[in-house]
Amino acid sequence: MNRVLRSELLKLRTTRTALGFAIAGVLLVLLVVLVTTLAGNPTTISDKRAVLSIGDPLAVVLLLFGVVGATAEYRHRTVAAGALILPSRLRLSVGRMVAYGIAGLLVGSLMLVVAFAIGIPLLSGASGPSLGTGDYVRAVGGSLLACGLGAMLGVAIGVLVANQVAAVVGTLVIFFVADPLIIAASATVGKFSFGDALTAVAGRNTAHELAFGAAVAVIIGWTALALTIAAWVDARRDIS
Repeated sequence: MNRVLRSELLKLRTTRTALGFAIAGVLLVLLVVLVTTLAGNPTTISDKRAVLSIGDPLAVVLLLFGVVGATAEYRHRTVAAGALILPSRLRLSVGRMVAYGIAGLLVGSLMLVVAFAIGIPLLSGASGPSLGTGDYVRAVGGSLLACGLGAMLGVAIGVLVANQVAAVVGTLVIFFVADPLIIAASATVGKFSFGDALTAVAGRNTAHELAFGAAVAVIIGWTALALTIAAWVDARRDIS
């Protein structure tokens, strides 16, 4: 497992995937923070904490980061080389998930630095109560946990689907189309979707969302389910 982890981390350091997603994430966070503070007029503790925790950008960027990273192995036919290091495809996928979870924390940390550097000065002039130390800790801790879990879930989805275009498009459709439709039809059911749970972990609080601990459990459940099915499918997939 250590060999797989070192190999995956080496690939992340020497390819442009992580750098590209880090740049995209920073630009997206910059845009979202500016729009939500200047046009959204956050006045409550929940609204202000949501600005700093940047739940939606984190969820989208880190999910796609994991999806693209995992499917790239099949697209460029490098998954076979990994199988030579560790013949067990399940252990290979788990090692890849851990590596992307670590990378997700680093990418998310960079996004949070930008969010805090821009958001705190803008929020200082907003009306309503000010954020306390606990709110900042909640925003940082929840966001970083969402980063790691989101990237790992993305890897599981990528291994399951294998085709990069299908996996990316499918993830975006679920996040931006299916989830809102399900929530509109039944908020009780919609809060158990992985997109909604990820943003709840990151710190966005709305009436229909799960509590923090429950949202973490839902994401872990989705990841375990996706990995279990992916392991069964991948074991029967030709990777030559």
